[in-house]
Amino acid sequence: MPYAVYDRDAFVTRTGLGPDMKVLNIGQDHITASQVAKSVEKAVAVAVLDTGQAQGIRSTSTNKVNPVVTKYSNLPFKDNSFDIIFSYHAVNYIQPGEVPGLLGEANRTLKENGRFASMIWSQKPTNKAQLSHLMLLGILEKMGVLYLHKFDEISRWLEGAGFEEITMELVSRNITVPDNWVRTHLKWPERGMVKYSGKKVTLSPDIDKAIEDYKLHVKEHGEELLPSIQFTARRSAVLPGIDIL
Repeated sequence: MPYAVYDRDAFVTRTGLGPDMKVLNIGQDHITASQVAKSVEKAVAVAVLDTGQAQGIRSTSTNKVNPVVTKYSNLPFKDNSFDIIFSYHAVNYIQPGEVPGLLGEANRTLKENGRFASMIWSQKPTNKAQLSHLMLLGILEKMGVLYLHKFDEISRWLEGAGFEEITMELVSRNITVPDNWVRTHLKWPERGMVKYSGKKVTLSPDIDKAIEDYKLHVKEHGEELLPSIQFTARRSAVLPGIDIL
């Protein structure tokens, strides 16, 4: 979504990024990684799932962005490596059963008092144009391409991974989806191929109907990005051991 560059920039800014910080970005969103790289002195590590995603990042980003192919549940980084870990909607593309593993690894690889910042889609549109976006996400969820996690699930998973000071902020940005991207969105499910995963999907009759409903709704009301919920959580400081005499 290149039309939402400033949204990513605002996401990074809200987290309090400093120039001397070491950063990990989760997911293939090269725009967020590039935005972060402009603000820090060290190279930004980017965890992605396959070589295709890594090549895409290398071809569109500066040399300060370093993609690493890995499983999210087994990140190849030492304990206490990062000051901040960013996830711009990457969690929406991870199955519910795998999110706790990612968060556990995020907690492990963060430094003491390091922060994990993540955006997920809100499921409460505030107008009919935003409802178009929710309809699209609903179609992609039925196709097994993304997952509309609820905010209480994310909060529970963060707590289970050992995070503290978990905050949630509703972010409304009123970003209209340009016509050329609306046309792109319409093609994703119709082709049975989705840009983010590359997986082929068989379209069932209920998905076919949902696509037709989405097309009619977009034609009448347009499309606008849903609000998001930003989670920010802190890795707790490790208390020193106490010898009992």
